[in-house]
Amino acid sequence: MKFPAQKLVVKVLSLLAVVGIYHAARADVHYTVRPVPTSKSFAIHMEITNAGETETVRIPAWCPGFYFILDYEKHMSDVKALDPSGNDLKVKWVNSRGFTVQNPNKTSITVNYRILGNDQGLGFFRSHMREGIGFINGASAFMFADNHLKEPCQLRFNLPADWDIATAMDTDGKGNYSAKGYDEFIDSPIQLGKFVRKTFKVGDIPYEVIWVGDPVIKCNIDEETERLRRGSIPAIKMFGGASFKKYLFFVHLEVGDFNGGLEHRACNVIAVNNTETIHLDSLATHEYFHAWNVKQIRPVLLGPFDYTKEQRCPNIWFSEGVTDYYAQLHAYQAGFLTKSQLLDALTLNIEELQMSKTAKKMTLEDACKQAWDHGGFGVDDLSYYTKGLVIGLVCDASIRGETKGRSSLNDLMTSFYKKYQLPNPGFADDAIRDGLMDLAGAKMGPFYDSMVRTTQPMVYDSLNRIGLRLTIPGETYVDPLYLLNAEGKITNATASNLDGGLKNGDLVVGAKTSPEGIIDVSVRRDNSLVNVRVPGRVYKAGDYRLQVNPFATSEEKQRLEEWLKVP
Repeated sequence: MKFPAQKLVVKVLSLLAVVGIYHAARADVHYTVRPVPTSKSFAIHMEITNAGETETVRIPAWCPGFYFILDYEKHMSDVKALDPSGNDLKVKWVNSRGFTVQNPNKTSITVNYRILGNDQGLGFFRSHMREGIGFINGASAFMFADNHLKEPCQLRFNLPADWDIATAMDTDGKGNYSAKGYDEFIDSPIQLGKFVRKTFKVGDIPYEVIWVGDPVIKCNIDEETERLRRGSIPAIKMFGGASFKKYLFFVHLEVGDFNGGLEHRACNVIAVNNTETIHLDSLATHEYFHAWNVKQIRPVLLGPFDYTKEQRCPNIWFSEGVTDYYAQLHAYQAGFLTKSQLLDALTLNIEELQMSKTAKKMTLEDACKQAWDHGGFGVDDLSYYTKGLVIGLVCDASIRGETKGRSSLNDLMTSFYKKYQLPNPGFADDAIRDGLMDLAGAKMGPFYDSMVRTTQPMVYDSLNRIGLRLTIPGETYVDPLYLLNAEGKITNATASNLDGGLKNGDLVVGAKTSPEGIIDVSVRRDNSLVNVRVPGRVYKAGDYRLQVNPFATSEEKQRLEEWLKVP
C-alpha cells in the first residue's frame, strides 16, 4: 500500500482522536481500576449505565489465544451489586463464574469486586501485582454482562502519581480509555507502573515496545527493539497494511508458569528470561503475525466469542500452525536466519511430526477439537502447531508448483484477510479447502483432506516443486560429488568421469540419477550444451533433512528463488 502524506496523517489522527472520544462519551459499560499493591490485587468497579430489569454478569471461562478452560473465578472476591444509591441488589449465582442481578427499577448497576494479581512471573494468562508493577490480562479481570457484549466500554484508572500506563486501547489523552466492544476491550492487556517504553514506526504505523524487568533489565533494549522493528516489516509488506492503528509488544523479562508469547488484537505479550541476549525473532514474528491470522483471519467461532464454554474449532491448526510457518519465513526475511538455518528449523518440525504416534491414529481436525481437554496445544504428541506448520509448507510448495509460480499460500492469506477481517464473520470449516482449490485446482481438495481429515502419511514429494528435497531415515539417496556455487556453476570438478568429465565453470542446467548412482549431467560450456555422465555418492539417510535439491530443474530452482525472496 502507499502510505499517506504527512498532512493527511494529521487529519486522520485528528479524526481518530474524535472517534475515540465519541466512543468513550457514549460508552454503556464503564470500568475503573485501582491497584492495591499491599494485597497484590486490583479493585474493579464496573457500571452498566443502561441496565435492564435483570442482568447476568460473568467472568470469562477462557482467554482468547489459549484454548483451555481457566479458573479466573477463583481469583475473584468481595463481589457486590449496587444501585445508584449504594443499596445492595439481589444477586443469584448461576454458576461459579456468573450471577444474575435483579434490578426492578431499571437503574444503572454497579458491580464491585477484587481480582487477585498473583499470576507468576510478571503476568501472562492472568493478572499480576507487585510493588511498582501491575499487569492486567483483560479476560482475567473484567466481568461482562451478557446483554452488553457489543456495546462500547470505557476504562479509567486510579493510580499512584508516578505510575505509567501502556495499552493498545484508544485514549482521549484525559485518562479515558475506550474500546468498541467487550471483545476488543479484554483483548487489550494493560501494563501499569514502572517500565521502559521504546518506539519505532513501520511506514506510518507507530509501534511501542514495553520492557518490564524487576529490578533491572539485563539486555540491550535498543538492539533488541531494533530486531523487533525488523521483524515487523515482512507481514506489513505481505498484507499491504494492517487493521491496527498502532501496535505494542509487551516484553516481560521474567518467566512464571509459561515461557513464550500470547497474541492480542493489536499487541502481544511475551515472557522470557531476563538475560543479556534474548533475540525474540521467530517468537515475536509468530505472535505479531497473529494480528492478521486469528485476530482478523479467523474461524467463525473465534470472534465474536462465547466466553462461557469451550469453542471446539477444527481449524485451529491454520491459526497457529500456519502462523508458525510464516514466523519462520519472516524471521528469515528479516535477516535473523540464514537459508540453512531456515531449512534446519523446518526440518525439526517435520521430524517431530514424523515421530508422533498420535498423528498415526488421530486426524488433525480431531486434535484441534480435543485440544481443550489436553492442555490447549494438541493431543499427546500431536501438536497442531507442528502439523499445521508442515501443512503450510507443503501447501505453499504445491500451490507454487501447480501454478508455475503465479500463486502461493500468500495469496490465500491476503484474500482471506480482505474477505474475513473484522467486522466480517470468520471463515467456515471448508473455506481453507475451497480457497486452495480456487488457487491451484481441484486436486488440492483431496490433497487437503489427506493431510487434515485423515491419518495418512504426509506427502513430502510436493517439496520438490520448490527445489527442496527431504531425506527420510533408511531411504537411499544419491548426492553429486561435484560442488556448485550460487550461480549453479561447477567449482570442484574432481569427480571421476565416465564420459569426458566435468570442468570448473560448467553451468549445470539439469541432472538425473539412476538407482546405481550414476548421474547424467547437462551443462552449458562455451555456449554449448554438453551431456556428461559421472558417478554420485549413494547412501542411506540416517535422519530427516530438508535441503536444497541438488538435482532440481531450472523451473524448480526458480520456484525456490521465489519462495526465499524477501518482499
